[in-house]
Amino acid sequence: MRHLAKRPDGQSTVIISQSRSRRSVMQPQQKKPNSDQLLVKETAIEKEMLDLSSAVVPDVFSLEDSLRELQEVREDAEEAHALDNQIAPVPDSAYDDAHVLLRILHRDVPMPDMMWSEDGGLGLEWRPGSGIATISLYGDNLAIYGAFFSKEREVDGICSLSDTVLLQGFITTLRNLFQKNA
Repeated sequence: MRHLAKRPDGQSTVIISQSRSRRSVMQPQQKKPNSDQLLVKETAIEKEMLDLSSAVVPDVFSLEDSLRELQEVREDAEEAHALDNQIAPVPDSAYDDAHVLLRILHRDVPMPDMMWSEDGGLGLEWRPGSGIATISLYGDNLAIYGAFFSKEREVDGICSLSDTVLLQGFITTLRNLFQKNA
């Protein structure tokens, strides 16, 4: 499945997603992120997010399941790049950013569909009711987010993964979308 998304620079990006049932059955390789740097980043962000977040949302996901899914996306992206060198490789830092974000999100919203894009990014996508919410990561410590849930209502922006106020605002929007559709 391909989705067209707009980047902040106005360029269009094609995001390719595959259903979980079409994923390969290879065992995911265990790859350690930049442990010291990533752990400090995750801990600081998580601590501040826990202070800001209090509502419970049904159907939250397992962090382990999401990291397994992220590993499958990594394998798919690497395979696609190997087959077609016009597809940009997804940098390791984008997977690190996704890992940080998934550690924050797994308490607040249902598991997103995860996908890679041809321009070297990762996408997280939710489809609550008739809307769509996305976060794109390119490994630059920025989250490009958007939620479109009616013709008159949309939220979009860019924030640093360390900007917990803006990031929490978008997570609250996501949580509210799922509470309305529960």
